[in-house]
Amino acid sequence: MSFESLESASALQIVDLIGQRLAFDAVSREAFFYLRRRVAELEETNEQARQALEKLNDAVEKLSSPANRVGTLLALPKKEIALVIQGGTEFYCLIDPRLAHETLMVGTRVLLNEAYVVVGDLGFDVSGPVVKVIDVLPDNRLRVGHEGVGGSFVVVRSTPLAKERIKAGLEVRVDSSSRVAVEVVATSKTKYRLLDRVPELPWEKVGGQKRAVSAVRDAVELPFLHADLFAKYHHHVPKGFLLHGPPGCGKTLLGKATAYNLTRRLREQTGEDRKEYFLHVKGPEILNMWVGESERQVRELFEQARELAREGYLPFLFIDEAESILGTRRAGRYHGILNTLVPMFCAEMDGIESMREVVIILASNRADLIDPAILRPGRIDRKIKVDRPDRAGSAEIYRIYLDTDLPYSPDLLRQAGNDRQKAIEILIEGVLEAQFARVERNRFLEITYRSGRKEYLYRGDLISGAIIASIVERAKELAIKRAIADPSDYGLRLEDLLTALDIEYLENDIFPPSDITEDWLKLVDCDPQNVVRLAPVMRREEATVRQVV
Repeated sequence: MSFESLESASALQIVDLIGQRLAFDAVSREAFFYLRRRVAELEETNEQARQALEKLNDAVEKLSSPANRVGTLLALPKKEIALVIQGGTEFYCLIDPRLAHETLMVGTRVLLNEAYVVVGDLGFDVSGPVVKVIDVLPDNRLRVGHEGVGGSFVVVRSTPLAKERIKAGLEVRVDSSSRVAVEVVATSKTKYRLLDRVPELPWEKVGGQKRAVSAVRDAVELPFLHADLFAKYHHHVPKGFLLHGPPGCGKTLLGKATAYNLTRRLREQTGEDRKEYFLHVKGPEILNMWVGESERQVRELFEQARELAREGYLPFLFIDEAESILGTRRAGRYHGILNTLVPMFCAEMDGIESMREVVIILASNRADLIDPAILRPGRIDRKIKVDRPDRAGSAEIYRIYLDTDLPYSPDLLRQAGNDRQKAIEILIEGVLEAQFARVERNRFLEITYRSGRKEYLYRGDLISGAIIASIVERAKELAIKRAIADPSDYGLRLEDLLTALDIEYLENDIFPPSDITEDWLKLVDCDPQNVVRLAPVMRREEATVRQVV
């Protein structure tokens, strides 16, 4: 073996090579193996020492090397050049060739070594200030600002937001340097407005409102189902309508039923398959203490409805408690906001051609408080009164809540000849007779006029769908309690409904102070003209019950 080859061999390998060339007696062989073992131990010790020295050198190098800086990637102007902001200063940095710089995205955090070379990708930051988009500028830029704070600034979009559809009013999170919009922050403000799944509400489930249902169908369904006839007659298609009437009489229910039935009729008669979107807005939710915020939400509502229409949906914009945001501009505690909200709403409505773009429905208990500019023809073209149900209408509502699947008393079923529908009619007739009887027991309100004449309102005069629903639920509760106490005594019976009727009106015996009598009378759908006093009719036995309770 040459000397050069021996230079690359280890000591143990050289010892083994010598042992192969020499002849040993027994003593020499034992000495040779002892020598070989000692050389192997020395080599192992040297290897462990070398590894420990390498680790020590690595630790010393890490401890003595400067810290890497963290910056935000603003742009990639060239293939191997990155524009990075770090500590408020911008740098053109080289990118480490070992780093897959094709995967770098604008807005991510990057590592910079002491030479300001991009040597690592830390991904997007998970924290940062949240700002509101004021305007969308060209070249993927956004003008943003903080809510309630003056001034605004311009940011660029991160790579994930480059093709995102962003509009004014959205909230975005920016990086720590406030130079890049990193993500859109989802808020709960629009969730309550959007009910993309309208419940199944055929007109048959809207009881006691035949006149209102007929008026709504004429105002909403006919322009869609017979568009050619409307075009031939050059008939103006209304933009929206107002549902007004006492509380609890089904204004919101009518709005949802309109959305469901219109799209169903469109599919059945014209084959036009459009999915309904019901944007349910409660008026007070729009009011905001920040200047301009309420107006922005109104703009956003109409823009959202128009976007849905462009996507092929049929949006229904239902504004409940409309008088709270669309009231007369010189009245109300929020007069400063109303002075700008009403003109903004009028301007948005003027930009809508017809209900084929957006169906606008307003609902209010006090239509007299809504600004006349909103209710004029050309904006809200139809005003539909939702009256309290009469006796026949109340029977329809009871039939909706008292269905054949409920358990009824065996005595009641025997009385009806085991005919469940007949048993339901017996219950309805019995409770209606007690509810609409013009007897002293049913007197509810005493009204005194300026002339001294007194007039009474009875329980049947103040009926509503909500009251009927509550009576039925109370009766169910009584039947359940009775079944728990005695399992053999089960099923609804007439006594449950009559007891629930008394409890319902007893609990609703709440009256306002005399200074707002006129407003309260309008809520109960009674003419307040010449009324000087409004008082409850409390019988002696009821007063005694209240004292005991």
